[in-house]
Amino acid sequence: MLAQFCASLCPQLGLAATSNASPLPVVPTELPEPSDDGIVYLKSADGHPRATTLDPVLQRHLTSFLIDNQSPIAALVVAEVRTGNILAMVQGRKPEDWGGHSHTALHSAFPAASVFKTVVTTAAFEVADFDSQAPFGLNGGCSHVRETGDWLKERNPSDVSRMTLRMAFGKSCNGFFAKIGVNHLGLGIITEFAHRYGWDGAIPADFHVDKSPFLPPVPQNSSTHTVGSFAAGFGKVGLSAAHAAYVMLTIANHGATTPLRLFRDSPTLPPLSQRPRIYGDETAERLRDILDSSVKGGTAAFAFKRGKYRKLHDIVGGKTGTLTGSSPKGLTTWFAGLAPTSAPEVVVASVVLLENRWRIKGPNLAAEGLAAYFDQHSDRKALSTARLVPVARGKSRTVVK
Repeated sequence: MLAQFCASLCPQLGLAATSNASPLPVVPTELPEPSDDGIVYLKSADGHPRATTLDPVLQRHLTSFLIDNQSPIAALVVAEVRTGNILAMVQGRKPEDWGGHSHTALHSAFPAASVFKTVVTTAAFEVADFDSQAPFGLNGGCSHVRETGDWLKERNPSDVSRMTLRMAFGKSCNGFFAKIGVNHLGLGIITEFAHRYGWDGAIPADFHVDKSPFLPPVPQNSSTHTVGSFAAGFGKVGLSAAHAAYVMLTIANHGATTPLRLFRDSPTLPPLSQRPRIYGDETAERLRDILDSSVKGGTAAFAFKRGKYRKLHDIVGGKTGTLTGSSPKGLTTWFAGLAPTSAPEVVVASVVLLENRWRIKGPNLAAEGLAAYFDQHSDRKALSTARLVPVARGKSRTVVK
């Protein structure tokens, strides 16, 4: 489906829609420093420099944050909702030091983990008309999707077993998503919505982004446990930070396809009303309403409840993910989100690999990215306001020394 969308939208944006189109620029494994004019330039295919949308102040700050936290294998993408402009694309340890072959933000072999629950939630709203507050009785708890199938059994909701979609999303409850994946959606619908979000195809962007690996279970050989595990985020599904940012851009823009833009000279996006959409307004609104459950008492709460990050607690929404991957090997942690949830301005996608010694997780890196963005945004607003205030004349001033 995304390929069909791109066939109509990509030509308007100067993007490659087919294999015969001109190749897209390849982002280097390390981004250069800003030039004297404060702009980060990347070379085009013909060798000419192209100005990027990267904010050098934000880029430098977030790179320093990762260095201060021991340069883990990590990446962060910050993008503007209205334009799709990438404001920051930073990484921790150099890719060549851990076997990567691209900028870490474009490495697509990180496991998608529970970020994939966003796909299942979208399908539950769009196809099954799920009520996010309706109580379900859950067997077997949230941590596992056991082969015994306890999670499939119906149970009358009680204080002990009561679970809603909102609660399950915030707590990343595996058993709940396995149950609705099998009982209410099915493998075909989940796969279809994954395709809508760009898996098994190229996401729209004005630079090259590798396809995220996507190997759904084969229907003929799948058990309820296989499908349930897939719905819960344990499938063979890869994800890059760039792709995760695209998913959040889609949600922030009411389900409208919103390409990632890294170059200033790329054509501006058409209005939302003229862009292809992968789901309706009601689904988009339900998704935005549920995203804050991860931050308000859910799996990302730890990153937004202390210090300067507390100011973000009431305006950020998103989805976490945690799963051991093999390329690179280690425990992968995610946060993909947007802010403010009521009227999104910016999306963020962060991935951090936890090794023997670690200081931050994916949600911590995302919180720093959002805090830096809003701090800088507030400073610019204050400066703009100050320029509009006339300076009083003819009055003496007392200088305090």
